[in-house]
Amino acid sequence: MNRGDPLRPLLRAAGEWLNGDGPDSDGPDGDGPAGEPLRLVRRAYEVAAHWHDGQRRHSGDPYVTHPLAVAVILAEQGVRDHEILCAALLHDVLDDTACPEAELAEFGDDVMALLRGFRALDDPRGLPPDRRDLADERVLALKLADRLHNLRTARFLPEAKRARKARETLELYVPAAGRAGLERVGEELRRLATANLPGNGPYRLVRAGAVLLPRHARTRYLEEWLAELHAIPGRRERRRFAAGLLLGMPSLAAALGRWDVKRWARALRALRGRIGTGPGRG
Repeated sequence: MNRGDPLRPLLRAAGEWLNGDGPDSDGPDGDGPAGEPLRLVRRAYEVAAHWHDGQRRHSGDPYVTHPLAVAVILAEQGVRDHEILCAALLHDVLDDTACPEAELAEFGDDVMALLRGFRALDDPRGLPPDRRDLADERVLALKLADRLHNLRTARFLPEAKRARKARETLELYVPAAGRAGLERVGEELRRLATANLPGNGPYRLVRAGAVLLPRHARTRYLEEWLAELHAIPGRRERRRFAAGLLLGMPSLAAALGRWDVKRWARALRALRGRIGTGPGRG
């Protein structure tokens, strides 16, 4: 797995069935029949990156990082289906770019059906209740993963939009996750949606303070802290818990970024050494 490979997070989450490292594989480059799923997933990423080129998310990140993250979420949930991973990578191309539907025909009828189903579910309130229940399980899983990543990055959205998405998530998507058997996804959706509702100051304080942490560790700590906050029954107790986390955040950030701290310490010692050997000291 190449360190510079943009699909590295997805390949790591998917494991050997997609990587081409399993016993039935023809090799990690996807050269033979067993590598066809990987070839199509790579092609889907290339097409998404091409059509989303120049687009940015509210965070400032390249837009293609979002569909990639959605595919990673699905792989982390144990999805072993290259068609839904292709659909995840392509899920915003038709609505958010000038890409015509015919351009995606190379991915086959099943991927196109997933993309059409996803677009139909894009406004769940516009669908009758029976349509929500009967939606293709893969389409529903794709929509839940999309909403989950959007909530993970909701801090970059205007407050009103965050609140609207949070209420919609609690009303529609958390129950849908339960029906689909995606309990872990549903639980995280519930925590994140609750954290983004108006009046939840402790949640917002913790999320704001977490920007001090290195990016690689931020999500893991936030998930744990938000889960603990949700389990605390009283508002006053939640505020105390959040205040304690904020007070300890700089120390934790320094510990997690200990390589930088050591580098700064070495530089400081070197500077003191140079000062000590110069004229006029004492």
